[in-house]
Amino acid sequence: MAENGNKFDILKFVLAIFIVGIHSTRAGMILRPVFRLAVPLFFIISSYLFFLKQCTLSSWRERYKGLKKYAKRILLLYLFWFLLLFPFTIYYREWYVDFCPDKLITIARSFFFGSTFVASWFLMASLVGVTIVWLLSSLKVKNSVILAIGIVIYMLCCLVSNYYNLLSHCPSFVKAYTCYTDIFTQPFNSFPCSILFVGIGKILAEKELSPSNMLLWIVLFFSMVLLYVEFYITQHYFKAYYDDCFLLLPVACACIFMLIGQSSPRKIDFDTKKLRAYSTIIYCCHGTIISWVHMRLRDMGVVEPSDVETFALFVIAIALSIALCELFMRLERRRYFGWLRFSH
Repeated sequence: MAENGNKFDILKFVLAIFIVGIHSTRAGMILRPVFRLAVPLFFIISSYLFFLKQCTLSSWRERYKGLKKYAKRILLLYLFWFLLLFPFTIYYREWYVDFCPDKLITIARSFFFGSTFVASWFLMASLVGVTIVWLLSSLKVKNSVILAIGIVIYMLCCLVSNYYNLLSHCPSFVKAYTCYTDIFTQPFNSFPCSILFVGIGKILAEKELSPSNMLLWIVLFFSMVLLYVEFYITQHYFKAYYDDCFLLLPVACACIFMLIGQSSPRKIDFDTKKLRAYSTIIYCCHGTIISWVHMRLRDMGVVEPSDVETFALFVIAIALSIALCELFMRLERRRYFGWLRFSH
């Protein structure tokens, strides 16, 4: 798997496009389950690469330095986009309305546990999830236990996402969940949902798992079929308001990752590192672009875009995001603009 880094760079670019699809389409649209593969796979890839490097380090101090380096990279990336997009974020989140010291607490909570600029929650969720799994591993907690913890937490995330209406009539559940979200935020858009996928990435980095490709294809096929069955049921019978977490996503994502990782390494004739940078910039900027376009549409009286308008929004968001990628990549090579490298 370590020899297929260029293929993972290509995969990350495709996943970034899927993320644009998530935020430019409506819940219930047919491609949503496919688009939802993106975030879990991003978690798995990030975790896999981190723990793969950890495996080469012999002492606890070296592994701790590796964690600090990872945290620094994530925080610098987050801080770059947080500052760049802050004026729009203030306007979009309406943090300027009745501003008081409590708003600073809201901003801090959003920074660490939720989203500031649109879709930013993944960055801190990845960092916190990796840190939690790293700490558990340092305490000699077995991978099987970490995986079990991740499964339980992820099932709870599914329960309050696609399956929320099952328990929404239970006052004690609603009260407990409201207390949690008041302190943190919705767990399916925060670090709790990352722990399972981080654990999967860690296991794949440390263990030489090599199931046959035939078995992986069969499991992937049935998991995708069942994913769409789950999608249909939750949309039509449970009337899911959020569609962030599906029970079948971990199985499908693990199969996809292993199929790509186990494939024969092939020479690719272009520098995939550029695609890696593109995927990061697209992820960080696309949500703000889409939000801005949505606001302009609402000003024009378009509250619920049609399917054609939704597709146009998807294309526009990708085009503007890629244009920004190209602008940053060109400028960062020039004098006085080297700081733009922090964008990716």
